[in-house]
Amino acid sequence: MTSPILRTRPTVPGLRGFALALLIAALALLAGCETPREALGPAEPAGNLEKAEKLAREGEFVLAAREFDRLAIPTRGAMRAQWQLRAVEMLLKANETREAGYRLEHIHVREHGATLIARKQILQSRLLLLQGAHERAIRQLNDAIALSPLPPTVTADILVARAEAEQALNNPFGAIRNLIQREQYLAGKDDVRDNQNRLWKILEDQKRNVLSAQLDITRDRTLAGWVELAMLAQEHLNRPDALRSALERWRQTYPKHPALDGVIDTLLSRAPRLPTRFMRIALLLPLTSDVGSAAQAVRDGFLAAHNNSTDPDKPKIQIYDLGADPAKTPDIYQQAVKDGAQIVVGPLGRQSTDELVRKGNFPVPTVLLSHIDNTESPGSFVFQFGLPPEQEARQAAERAYLDGHRQAAVLYPKSPWGERMRLAFVEHWQKLGGTIRLAQTYDPADTDFSEPVKQLLNIVQGEERLELIKQAVGQRVHFEPRPRQDIDAVFLATDAARGRLIKPQLSFFRARRIPVYATSHIFSGRENALHDIDLDGVLFVDMPWMLIGEGNLKTLRASLQSNWPHAQTDLDRLFALGVDSYAILPHLARLSSDPSARFLGVTSGLSLDPQGRLKRQMLWAQFKRGVPTLIDSGAATRPVLRLEGSAEQR
Repeated sequence: MTSPILRTRPTVPGLRGFALALLIAALALLAGCETPREALGPAEPAGNLEKAEKLAREGEFVLAAREFDRLAIPTRGAMRAQWQLRAVEMLLKANETREAGYRLEHIHVREHGATLIARKQILQSRLLLLQGAHERAIRQLNDAIALSPLPPTVTADILVARAEAEQALNNPFGAIRNLIQREQYLAGKDDVRDNQNRLWKILEDQKRNVLSAQLDITRDRTLAGWVELAMLAQEHLNRPDALRSALERWRQTYPKHPALDGVIDTLLSRAPRLPTRFMRIALLLPLTSDVGSAAQAVRDGFLAAHNNSTDPDKPKIQIYDLGADPAKTPDIYQQAVKDGAQIVVGPLGRQSTDELVRKGNFPVPTVLLSHIDNTESPGSFVFQFGLPPEQEARQAAERAYLDGHRQAAVLYPKSPWGERMRLAFVEHWQKLGGTIRLAQTYDPADTDFSEPVKQLLNIVQGEERLELIKQAVGQRVHFEPRPRQDIDAVFLATDAARGRLIKPQLSFFRARRIPVYATSHIFSGRENALHDIDLDGVLFVDMPWMLIGEGNLKTLRASLQSNWPHAQTDLDRLFALGVDSYAILPHLARLSSDPSARFLGVTSGLSLDPQGRLKRQMLWAQFKRGVPTLIDSGAATRPVLRLEGSAEQR
């Protein structure tokens, strides 16, 4: 509740003492309504390892980090450092590099032996990978593997991290060699099988001429066996009898090869698998509809990525206009399949997507450019990729929580979009363990937002009490508004135009020091320091495409958008969606088979959850002097996707 600062000017001398007594009583009453900052929130409950591991498997990495933090609280020494390192591991998977880096600096492991020192160095290398420092990451891992003694599990973790670094450096066979070496440190059959699957996915992505060249130069018989096996699989694709005969000859050549126990059985089982290369792509968009401009932006990004690719075997693309009637979507989809599409991208739009999902017939892999409400995937090879604002609201909750805040207020528009944002933020905030003090609406049609801001900060209640005090004491009272003291963060759901009016109101009512978190909607897409100076201090999440103006991404934008008229507008984000919708297609198989895999595109770091939804982990920026400034300095140097058929990946 509000505790205004009051100063009195006595008008009736005989009432001075009585008035002061009343004022003291009123102030005491107001002070009693405040929640001291040091007493905010309940004590953290004990951590639960089983819950932490389950959250990690489900891709809820920040929630998993919270559980590992809780496990660390009652412990000391090596055990405490172990849980803290697991929490950092989760933060890195959530792409929270700033928080992860800060924590790593403050975890002391030198006195706890080689194992924990190596585990910290593995995490430091993963942080360097996310920041684009691949060579430094490998040097860090080389230092780690030289430590002694190390248990086999730690050596195996070092080798898989080194494989990831080699892949990031576009050295697939360096990655494969590390995975071959890793297998000798794995004891469980499931771990060996997972390692071989990881290795096999890299081989499947290689063209035949690359495999043939590697087979000619390798002196490693195990690697030669893997390469020859990949060549056979490509040569006899969809010819099971010929493949069976070729595999028998391969067995005779490599009688003790590690692939005998797992990969060959998988090849012979002819189980459906997602291809890594598609030669015919159908793109379904409502180009002639009320959302035609959005659909055209996605189309332009998709085609720009395709045209920029130097792959001589790049696929053919056929575009289908869905028109203005969503009910026609299933028929157009089936027509695309009849026309020979090996994968369908689209439709764009919630209604069209719902119509298609309702039919439930997906004969080819499909990337829906929208998210559905169902908790289960409509098919094993059906993926959901879009820009749902709820993902950004949940990421805002995670950032505020990781920044140490626990008591939040929400200011959101009185609209269906605003309600979705409020619900997404509140539900995730409460899952994290935070408390919502107030959720206040505002009318998006207004131009003066002082009243909802005053309601949010309890200024209105302070003014009402002021009137009661003035009536009681019969004196003129000077009032300085003071915001409530029981919130330490505000989630603001708004666009740029309204944000420029709301943020100054928060500052005017002395809430300048309360951090404000927002989504990408608060940034128009074009830097405008003169207008956005009123947004100073606001922290918001957005895609690399909108925030990074230097390095590889600047070069890529220049090549993709040389003549595109809508650069640095709201449509720019949809253009980026089109770019990633094309570039991610060869990586869907890897994302499907490896829950920890990530595709670093222009929209965000993308990972796949168990329901087939591509989850975005975006970047954080803050308005400073009216200009969005990246919070994570390493993000500015992070490499972006390459469009020659591969991408930076983790």
